[in-house]
Amino acid sequence: MGTAYEHGAMAGLPTVTLANHTSIFTGRLPGHHGILNNAWYDRRHGRQIITNSSATWPTAMESLTPGVETIHDAVHRTWPDAFTASVNEPADPGADYSTFDFFRRGEVPPIPKTPDGLPHTTERFVRPSKDYRWSTIVDHMCVEQATGIWSGHYRDGDYAKPRFMWVNFTLTDSAFHEGGPHSEIAAAAVRDCDARLGEVLAAVERAGVFDDTAFLLVADHGMEENDPAVCGDWDVPLREAGLQFRDEGYSFLYLGEQ
Repeated sequence: MGTAYEHGAMAGLPTVTLANHTSIFTGRLPGHHGILNNAWYDRRHGRQIITNSSATWPTAMESLTPGVETIHDAVHRTWPDAFTASVNEPADPGADYSTFDFFRRGEVPPIPKTPDGLPHTTERFVRPSKDYRWSTIVDHMCVEQATGIWSGHYRDGDYAKPRFMWVNFTLTDSAFHEGGPHSEIAAAAVRDCDARLGEVLAAVERAGVFDDTAFLLVADHGMEENDPAVCGDWDVPLREAGLQFRDEGYSFLYLGEQ
């Protein structure tokens, strides 16, 4: 019922999570929207900025360049009465509903203590892998929120049908990082996420708007296996050369005194 880019899609540099999530939502590359990496050094204020961690996701968009418009903003500009939702997505400015807005208000949604009994869960990897286990719980909560909103009710709130909804699943990222892109754990993550995506599609169909809804499936970056013969870091040769530098955020080098 759909189509795909024949050769994939181009990610913005650096090809990391929060930089490209924000690019997807704003249509701008990192140097133009202000989320430069998962972590970087702010020379102006002399501090490290980390956006891609469970502790900083709720406030990650504080570094967004003022005036940058998101898809949520564009939808509201076009349809002022529209309702938009951002499920488990840090890049949420302009959204009427946002998972991380609960965290910012100190109202953390109920989080299952374990993934035991949760649907669409590959037990083989849930038990030995901490990241697979946690991402399974998070993605289950995504499905609960998305399907609840499409049903018109989630927790104590009633919701209109979204004009735009974004749902961010995390399991594939965790599994691919742990096992590599061709591993069994990666394949399991794809199967689990596919089943959860099916739950969201079914909720849209129950809401009676499936044929009027466009679905886009995107990723924040690709992945390849590393060459095992390539190892080490540039810290040692740079220090041996007598250079002063700060190594930050996966390949961000700041030369000079910090």
